Amino acid sequence: MCVWMLAGLASVAFADNLLRNPGFEEALEPVWEKRTPEDASRKLYRVGEGGRSGAGAVLENVAPAYTRLRQGHDRSISVEAGSLVELAAWVRSELDTNAVTTLQIYCMDGKDEILSQPTSRPIFGACDWTRVSLRTQIPDRTTYVMVYLQTRGGAGRVVFDDVALAVKRAPVPRAPLPRIALFTDLPATNVVIQRARVLFEEGLVLSTAEPAAALTDAAGALVLYQGNLPAALVSELNRFAQAGGRVFMDMRAFARSRSVEARMVEVGGVAAGLSWQARMAAGLRVIKEGDATAGFRLGQIMPRAGWPDGKLAVLPPESNAWQGLEVLAVAPGGEPGLVRQPVGKGAITACDLLSLREPYYRHVDAYYAFTPVSGALGNPVRFGEYYEKRLSYEGVVEEMRRLAQAYPDTIRLEEEGVASDGNRMWSLNLGKPGAPLYFLYAAAHGAEWEPGYGLITFARRLAEGRLRDAVDLKRVRIKILPLLNPYGYEKMRRQNARGVDLNRQGDYEWERYTGRDSNKDGVYGPQDYDWKGTAPFSEPEARVYRKIVDDPAFFCLLDFHGNSGARDNKVAFHAFSAHPDNELKAWELQRIANERLRGRHLLRQNDEAFASCYLLERLHSDSPRPMLQNTGARGRFGLLIELTAIYPESYGTLLQTDVTCEMCRALFLAYPPPQQ
Repeated sequence: MCVWMLAGLASVAFADNLLRNPGFEEALEPVWEKRTPEDASRKLYRVGEGGRSGAGAVLENVAPAYTRLRQGHDRSISVEAGSLVELAAWVRSELDTNAVTTLQIYCMDGKDEILSQPTSRPIFGACDWTRVSLRTQIPDRTTYVMVYLQTRGGAGRVVFDDVALAVKRAPVPRAPLPRIALFTDLPATNVVIQRARVLFEEGLVLSTAEPAAALTDAAGALVLYQGNLPAALVSELNRFAQAGGRVFMDMRAFARSRSVEARMVEVGGVAAGLSWQARMAAGLRVIKEGDATAGFRLGQIMPRAGWPDGKLAVLPPESNAWQGLEVLAVAPGGEPGLVRQPVGKGAITACDLLSLREPYYRHVDAYYAFTPVSGALGNPVRFGEYYEKRLSYEGVVEEMRRLAQAYPDTIRLEEEGVASDGNRMWSLNLGKPGAPLYFLYAAAHGAEWEPGYGLITFARRLAEGRLRDAVDLKRVRIKILPLLNPYGYEKMRRQNARGVDLNRQGDYEWERYTGRDSNKDGVYGPQDYDWKGTAPFSEPEARVYRKIVDDPAFFCLLDFHGNSGARDNKVAFHAFSAHPDNELKAWELQRIANERLRGRHLLRQNDEAFASCYLLERLHSDSPRPMLQNTGARGRFGLLIELTAIYPESYGTLLQTDVTCEMCRALFLAYPPPQQ
């Protein structure tokens, strides 16, 4: 019998089919190519009868092999980027239990590089005619698509028939980014200009016309000058702000627009030998709230310093007497370092941007280089908050306790059980008892701690009433477990106190799963990278998890993980075991979150050549393995999101908590509770 069967989906009409010879009624070649050649181990051929509806294509493994048939290798299949497509086929397998049969889609760019290669849920071993399908969204820059029918391992025959590739949803148009007029005397090759283009995408327009014409229909203006500003530009910028426009200037340009010179002052040493905490203390102290300082509390230091001397351009002391000037943040000597000048219905905001190096994930002094810029131009941090230090586990629990005490009518603190190291595990609970349960958790791998702080922040924003547009606490129940692995959190380790990877503790395909001997002691066991334990739920933390998802009202989960590599922390995996509609909802979550985050956070990560806007870039189906989400979301809903994380200190938390909250907000919009 077939281990897995996808049911409840209608067949795709051939009239909508992008494939040629989908029923194999004609010879395989040249439309279908034998990706793996026939040899002593494998055969690929057509049968005139024996398919589901006449002819069929046979992949036969004489001995265990990897056998593949494909279409689209000639660039004949073109699908518009952003389209949601479904690849479906009927499969009958005579293979032994060691074999895995799948469908796969390759999305290729113009240089024949792979952009994505999602795979369907597999068929293990033999089964009668079963419809298998795969849905995916075509990524940007896709030039052509290839379809693969394939089997790996085991011996025997598998027959494919009635294969279809169809567009299920046309691309959802993206709202155009606000138009930002760029005024500068810097060359186009200037790296700050290039970073601004990445952040604001096509919305950033270099102004070459007269200032008045350039500002027509603009939502904001970015002014970066090394030399003096033209008098006509200053006049038009003030007129633009008077009418409600938003302007950001580098501090040098702002000072010169007021006929003074900015001064370079030291804001703290940033030499490479300083501790993380010392680097975090080098910057501007926030003294007034505003869009440019959103997420920082009064008195906190916004890490920000020129490299390598630790200096920034600030206003001279006499600027404090300027009428109407709002000082948002100051240098250690009290000099205005981040200011806002209200002008009519709008404002002009300024700080030093040109002195900062790139916003690289290890550059504490420049991590938030563009945060005041995006904030001043209308896209501030919405929900995130800056944590001045990484707390102990008890400190996190105390933070949760204070939050519950501050909002006793909204948040309930509940003990969930005892972890493998003896620490008690705690959750924050909101919403209506008995309502559909949403379970949000993080740090199953203890070193991936930052999204857990984001979940605490999300609970705070819910209690403050700032998420009523997305979350109705009268219709849902929310359980938030910020740190599933207390020991791993304390020790900055992946595993729990018994050396077990908690995210391999689920009961979904636990017996089949085999990890690797990562510590090279000769056996797969405790302390190995992904040691699954002695049995499903052998660990107390996993049993706490099982208790929560066994709640009859459980509806949806969101599992946060983290990684410091760019290709590994802009990705989501929708649960392999989930309801058939789960994938479509996951794509909607990505769309909602990215529409909000575009143009907000700029960051260069470990394996990026240049800074990028921080968005959720990829979405894949999880594989059949004992991930916790495959236990919790079985037949229901859920996904896992990897964010930038595993930092040595808390300097990244403003971005990390903001993005976490946006993902949580999008979850409730993409996965609304069922009607009661």
